[in-house]
Amino acid sequence: MESLLQKSLFSIIEQSPASIMVLEKFHVDYCHFSKKTLAEICQIQQIPTFALIKALEEILKAPTQQTNEHELNALSLSELIAFILQNYHAYLKNQLPAILSQLEKITKKHDGNFPFLLDVYFFFELWKDEITAHLIYEESKLFPAIIALEKNAYKAEQESVNTAAYDQILHILEKEHEHSDDLIEKIKTLTNNFTAPPQSCKTLQLNFALLKQLYQNLQEHLYIENNVLLPKAKKLMLHMPNYN
Repeated sequence: MESLLQKSLFSIIEQSPASIMVLEKFHVDYCHFSKKTLAEICQIQQIPTFALIKALEEILKAPTQQTNEHELNALSLSELIAFILQNYHAYLKNQLPAILSQLEKITKKHDGNFPFLLDVYFFFELWKDEITAHLIYEESKLFPAIIALEKNAYKAEQESVNTAAYDQILHILEKEHEHSDDLIEKIKTLTNNFTAPPQSCKTLQLNFALLKQLYQNLQEHLYIENNVLLPKAKKLMLHMPNYN
């Protein structure tokens, strides 16, 4: 705890951009106080030190998810879906509204110097709405269908299932993945691979770091669904009695 208190705010955020969300919760003015230590900020803003440290430590100590495709392939479909929900869906639900709020603030403040921020904000808001709807579709349609398919496959007497409906669900998912990837790639291009202009403020730089982290998480997310989840589900469908 003591070592974290002596760290500058900027070094903490640089270590884990996700810590911005904790600072927002505690109303820390990280834009103006980025060079000050956490102890100094807690004193200046009268922030409860223990609560802030505890929240930050949870973020900083969170293990980086190392995806091993071989290990993921060994999971059942139900286990794989649980893994995706925990490591990717939960992350997106937490980060998307927070990043959009931050982008809105920096766009209003800096669009005069950096006009491209208006396009970044526009495409991010569009992408956020689409990916949110996509998550709802997966959780309400795709994942329950795959889990039901898996349960049926291991029954002694398999029930007849509408494999055409499953094919349609998987096809829709693949198309949505392609479109979602197109939008985030557009943002990547607009931001020069999420590189903040050298003369930009610390807040803008930190938010671009968050965007990059989000992009990396999404690429891993899509890879697992496209190359592990969907192929496993299709393979299971091939063994269904009425598949043609």
